[in-house]
Amino acid sequence: MSSVLLKRPALSALILFVSVLFVVGLQTPRTASAAEGATSLYIPGGAGDILIAQSPKPGLQVANQVFVQNGNVSTAVLQGAVDIGLDLDVVLNFAAASYTFEKQILGATYTIGTIIPFGYAKLDATIGPFGVSGDTFNLADIAFVPVQLNWGVGNFHFKLAETIIAPTGDYDVSDIVNVGRNYWGFDTIGAVTWLDPEMGTEISVAPGIMFNTRNKATDYKTGAEFHLDVTANQFLSSTFAVGLRGYYYKQVKGDSGSGALLGSFKGESLGLGPGVVWIPAAAGGKLTILAKALFDVTATNRFDSNYYSIGAAWKF
Repeated sequence: MSSVLLKRPALSALILFVSVLFVVGLQTPRTASAAEGATSLYIPGGAGDILIAQSPKPGLQVANQVFVQNGNVSTAVLQGAVDIGLDLDVVLNFAAASYTFEKQILGATYTIGTIIPFGYAKLDATIGPFGVSGDTFNLADIAFVPVQLNWGVGNFHFKLAETIIAPTGDYDVSDIVNVGRNYWGFDTIGAVTWLDPEMGTEISVAPGIMFNTRNKATDYKTGAEFHLDVTANQFLSSTFAVGLRGYYYKQVKGDSGSGALLGSFKGESLGLGPGVVWIPAAAGGKLTILAKALFDVTATNRFDSNYYSIGAAWKF
């Protein structure tokens, strides 16, 4: 980004893009009220905050991100019971590592990686006439990326990746809150990034589809989930960018199993918010610091939430 030249057309395009998404969000009814527990393995905004589809340089990269969620939902099935008036607070730390190989596959760079989350969750709910609450601090479900392929053509970049989330997190069906979900998830993600280095403008779109196995402890199978992350950045200098973050989530298949006491309980939500990127010059381009906030403007059968994250990545 050292050759970034800021131009007025780029700023106009970014402002227009932000405005359109904001208007769409405001026109969507806000009906906070899926998946088991009204949440899922998908993390809103989890696709990234900068150049989502651009090929990484060969070598090792490590990253760490702190993720915070505060939300509420009117009704959900949790640990085999119907709960009402749920309030959730989550603080998770995601430690990640990835390696990009020198040798290309099908003309694409090939990357593998893993993400290890751990942290704290607190839940307050009502079961029948009783108010209950609980909290936990433990290991959550580890994600593996066995394949990530990236291509680039001019200002366009493309990514195809598969993420496998294993039920490694702490889970006890008798507890009201768990940081593990007790089932496998298989997330296929594609992404496209448009980057004009002269204007310093980036727009990235990352759709994905998540398939889940059954939670054997509750006989609850969360239906297939479509999700879309959007990132727009405008570099104000060669080391600092501001922009918009957004996500859209929709269950495309209903929940099932004897534990799905509320039926298919399909969920849908949309969130928008700001984000910043800082690449300190003193680190020679190896360090990237990222921060964002996402606010749900609509949530149906999902926790109506605010999401915050701050993280850093180091390229060796």
